[in-house]
Amino acid sequence: MILHTLSRPLLLILLLAGALALPPALAGGHGQGGYVSLEGLEEFRGLVDLSHGEPGTVLRYLQLISEMDEDLKVMGLERRIVVAMRGGSVRYLRRDRSPIPMADQIVAEDIARAIAALHARNIRIEACQVAMDRFEVPADGVLDEVNVVANTFITLIGFQQQGYGMVAIP
Repeated sequence: MILHTLSRPLLLILLLAGALALPPALAGGHGQGGYVSLEGLEEFRGLVDLSHGEPGTVLRYLQLISEMDEDLKVMGLERRIVVAMRGGSVRYLRRDRSPIPMADQIVAEDIARAIAALHARNIRIEACQVAMDRFEVPADGVLDEVNVVANTFITLIGFQQQGYGMVAIP
């Protein structure tokens, strides 16, 4: 075998030269904030499909989206982020929270504050009218920061066709 016949110093030089020739993603590069996936990007396009119906989980994901946006801002990236809310998550988008069970009303208030905070960060929130009809959430009764669309499947597909990367939260 050739490797057995090479001297150790020559073998080390060849291995080092090979490692230096690898693209950063394969060589273990760290990119912006340690993310190889962000190397070379100036604009981040993210789409979050949020359909979970448990209020504490909805709140946690909204907070995580805000944290993600802050991290991207610190990295100096332009950000375009959209949250498409469908399924049970739309139950907590009401201005009038009286139909929400008492046990969930405090978390619903926190969700409303999280939505307002995302809106202040220029993160677009879209709610699915199909889901709102199913959960009896009137379109004219949603939080002001929420954009109601007929069907968030169109939102999800359309933004992906514009180059947005999607994360689905069932």
